[in-house]
Amino acid sequence: MKKLSGIIIGALIGITAGILIAPDKGTKTRKTLTKESDKWKSSFEKQLGDSVDLFLKNLTDSIDGYSKKSKKSLKQIRKKRNKGFSIFN
Repeated sequence: MKKLSGIIIGALIGITAGILIAPDKGTKTRKTLTKESDKWKSSFEKQLGDSVDLFLKNLTDSIDGYSKKSKKSLKQIRKKRNKGFSIFN
């Protein structure tokens, strides 16, 4: 989150400085700003996508882990049940 905040603040400072010291005409400055904002947007989307991918991977890994533990527990319960053990005794 700190990295994202830093990127946003840096982009805003860069845009502001660019506008204030721009030696170009307004149309050229607007084109430059559009180009730079498109780059920033693309970078943001990539980072967001990477974060979502990582989250989903971690979620999947956790679900797989719980699934394996549940299957192991069920096997143990079935073994005990087959040996005559009852959880209701």
